[in-house]
Amino acid sequence: MGIIYSRIKERIIKVSTFDKNDKNERNYKNDKIDKNSIFNHEELKYKLPCISDSLSEFQSPHYTLRYLWQSNYSAPVEDILLSSGVVLDAGCGFGAWLIDMALEYQTTDFAGVGLSPHQFPSQIPNNVKFTQANILSGLPFEDNEFDFVRLCYFANSLACSEWDPVVRELIRVTKPGGWIEFVEPGIVPINMGPKFTLLMDTLKQIIGERSDVSERLEVILQSTNQLNNIQKDSKSIIIGRLGGEVGISHENSIIKYFVGESSVFSKHLGISSKDFENLLDDVIKEFQTRKVEEKFFRFWGQKIE
Repeated sequence: MGIIYSRIKERIIKVSTFDKNDKNERNYKNDKIDKNSIFNHEELKYKLPCISDSLSEFQSPHYTLRYLWQSNYSAPVEDILLSSGVVLDAGCGFGAWLIDMALEYQTTDFAGVGLSPHQFPSQIPNNVKFTQANILSGLPFEDNEFDFVRLCYFANSLACSEWDPVVRELIRVTKPGGWIEFVEPGIVPINMGPKFTLLMDTLKQIIGERSDVSERLEVILQSTNQLNNIQKDSKSIIIGRLGGEVGISHENSIIKYFVGESSVFSKHLGISSKDFENLLDDVIKEFQTRKVEEKFFRFWGQKIE
């Protein structure tokens, strides 16, 4: 796996990174850019970290989402966060969002829940606490405990029938008048090439069929009859250099994921590790010639008092 990644990483940098001093490269400053596609850095509050091996494919999405929205949340919780609130990330993973938030809002207490304690960072701010738990088995918290509850990137982890009980469990631990927010990608990128389509179809076969929760989550939230002020927002990325710096960053995360799972995909596809490496190389090349678009969604609502 290490050998494959070193080769693929070399190709990512070679074919994706653009040099601002290269006159043959596309001039992004002179292009007409959609307001949702952010390339100018000087006025941004949140910038992308440099491509680095120190960021795993599970940490990088946090910085991508923060960059796209130029915020860590969309629910109107700024006043709560500035006045000693209590916040839960119900699927915290490596804790990147939690730590980022805890450093910015040091008078608020943050709790993170995850399945794998080895993912929890060892060095954390004093206002962060991690707990091992499975949301499907119920959260280890009292009713009405949190001012703001968040769940991110669970579309590939939950079956269609599991979303309603998960939403209700998150509402249970949210205080009346508190806010709940979900962040999810669209399940299928738009305008994929044949090689990337093959990878995504294989992923579906491995994890099982998942519905596009981005199309259903708003209805699920409304059906609980426990939330009002339900809202939705979306952002898009063109994967790879055609999408600018954020597209390059997201491409790197995608390739890192497939490299990390290379043995699983190679076995499922019935090909050698070398052939899988070549497949990833072809996917990268597709990103250079096709505007493959991936959408991301935020949904939020307020628990009825």
